[in-house]
Amino acid sequence: MGIKEEELKKLADIKKVMQDFMIAIYNKYQCRSKEVVFTGMIIKKSIDILSVSESAFKSNIITVQISLLRLLCDNCLAIESAKLLGLDKFMDLIMANQRPNSVIINEETEETMSDGYLKRMVAEDYPGFDKVYKFACEGVHFSKQTIKGTFGSSVSGDFSIASINFKPGNPELKEELVQNNKSMITICKIIIDMLKHLCM
Repeated sequence: MGIKEEELKKLADIKKVMQDFMIAIYNKYQCRSKEVVFTGMIIKKSIDILSVSESAFKSNIITVQISLLRLLCDNCLAIESAKLLGLDKFMDLIMANQRPNSVIINEETEETMSDGYLKRMVAEDYPGFDKVYKFACEGVHFSKQTIKGTFGSSVSGDFSIASINFKPGNPELKEELVQNNKSMITICKIIIDMLKHLCM
């Protein structure tokens, strides 16, 4: 089995772990409880992200892969919000079409439950999460990562020796694609662990 096949198998395996976890939550509550609904939202979104990630990995489309990694990280932020607010309040906000990041967590400083705040909170329990989150954010926004994928690694400060690449994907960035895939698996494991603490 080649590296590409191994990495795709890892994605398929973690999807199965997530599905099994969802079934376990459903069986625990045997009803449409807030725990089942919340877990279902997170797991479904995660599995959808992983499914598209498989395609991005097969096609070497690193820009999409990194964007998907950021979306996966956002699931951790949602779980952290529910943990801090309590599942009842979090679900009430969702049902009222409100976002948890508008909630003020410190009246004196008027600090809200922003993505930056939630990222720091997740990183306290899962060291390194903040680095993955920052990396994924840089990939979503225009950055050196975007330049490297468009012009290659020979870019100089004035771009005079670079050749532009409009072909879909970046097969020359195999190591980076594999590393991003590993980060996705790690984030999925964090999601499952966070859900266990919150809903089980």
